[in-house]
Amino acid sequence: MSYTTSVSIKANSKAIFNAITQSVQEWWGNTNSAVSKLDDEFTTSFGKTFWKFKISEFEPNSKIVWQCIDAKHIHTGYDGIEKEWIGTTVEWNLEEKSQNETILNFMHNGLVSELNCYEICWPAWERFVTQSLKSFVETGKGMPYLS
Repeated sequence: MSYTTSVSIKANSKAIFNAITQSVQEWWGNTNSAVSKLDDEFTTSFGKTFWKFKISEFEPNSKIVWQCIDAKHIHTGYDGIEKEWIGTTVEWNLEEKSQNETILNFMHNGLVSELNCYEICWPAWERFVTQSLKSFVETGKGMPYLS
């Protein structure tokens, strides 16, 4: 089963969608560009590690899907993880409850327990999605990886 999590964020869906498309560097990691439409691409890096994504679904303020098209994941003590994310998708679904509350449903399709990186990747997503992104949207200050 692929990794999933949900979090309630005190904001409207537009603010969260903008954080996911325009401000990834503020809550996740160094990012080379913002995205604004289907087929846009961006790369996020943590030092020598990087993941390159292509936008495969784009529904403003509702849903966005990142497809991993290239990767070089390096983590001390973990072999065989460099390319594990290639072909996986990161899906963000926003369910607006009110003008001041949105449920973010997150799924990393393909991030399964059989992957060598699973034990380090799922806790990292949990932190970046449920804490850093939430904090960035609600307070303007996230907790990204700084390399």
